[in-house]
Amino acid sequence: MASCVGEENKVVIKKDWYQSESQVIVSILGKHTSSKEDCNVKFDKHEITVQAKFATGQPYTVHLKLSKPIVPNLSTYKVLSSKLEIRLAKTEGGMWDVLERTVVKTAKPSTIQPRDWDKVVQEMTKEEDEADVNTLFRKIYSDGSDEVRKAMNKSFLESGGTVLSTNWKDVAKDKVDIKPPEGMEWKKWDE
Repeated sequence: MASCVGEENKVVIKKDWYQSESQVIVSILGKHTSSKEDCNVKFDKHEITVQAKFATGQPYTVHLKLSKPIVPNLSTYKVLSSKLEIRLAKTEGGMWDVLERTVVKTAKPSTIQPRDWDKVVQEMTKEEDEADVNTLFRKIYSDGSDEVRKAMNKSFLESGGTVLSTNWKDVAKDKVDIKPPEGMEWKKWDE
């Protein structure tokens, strides 16, 4: 559960969120006006903006910069008696680690130095991709049956980390061959 300060009237807003593979559900807690006219939610691919009123008539604004992209035209909201419920449609299935992306402020350098923005984007994308893949593998392993876990362990160990299979019927037959990525060659450590 998190809280933030609204831009209007400095109202303390409490929000909570949970998710499924296909959507994120954000709840802004508190008694709201029952009228949908007193509430406006603007959905963009990477952020949402909420302008609404509590039952007391107090207006507030919440702006969330999302950690992953959404599909705006498939996202919806409902005004309920105890909360405002916002359903965000994910562009890709899978679980989010955090709802909002963090913005890090750094001190300005004393001299202007050129920055290789392509390299910065590549590093950020690589970190996100690796985190997503690791999260996916952890989820498959933890949610899988005993056969799925046995297949993943056997294939990974026998292939020297080059193959990861979830199909026990295929893996149980023989030793799993080493399959290095295209353009690479497999060598033993002591060679």
